[in-house]
Amino acid sequence: MKNKSAPWSMMFLVFLGQLVSFSMAVCSFITSQISSLGADAPFTQSFLSYLLLALVYGPVLLHRQRKFLMPWYWYLALAFIDVQGNCLAIKAYHYSYITSVNLLNCWTITWVMILTRFALGTRYSLWQFVGAGTCMTGLALVLLSDSNYSDVQGK
Repeated sequence: MKNKSAPWSMMFLVFLGQLVSFSMAVCSFITSQISSLGADAPFTQSFLSYLLLALVYGPVLLHRQRKFLMPWYWYLALAFIDVQGNCLAIKAYHYSYITSVNLLNCWTITWVMILTRFALGTRYSLWQFVGAGTCMTGLALVLLSDSNYSDVQGK
């Protein structure tokens, strides 16, 4: 007999992912607006993102009661790297447009794939590499178009 709760649990996981994506898009838009006003507070701005992640995924992790895959200090090191990267991404809004910054954030996909390969031993499929390559191609095209746009503006 088939498990009837499997589609619903998958839909719930998709909903949680979409909720996080929506909250990140809202945070990105708000950061862009704050940056256009001249404010410079990357740690304060990133606090909302981390709070939303904690509110969405914290209860899920507590409910599952799983053990850590690595020692706690690796999680601390990865959290430190993530906060620094997020603050640099927020700082980028002062120097570029929201679309360019979001595409620059596509580097996150590549670095996560590299770090999880070496830290956790994760293996990726061909389609996951194709997706990451698509992100990198979009990043290269946007960077090229931004460099041409700034040359035209500078004249």
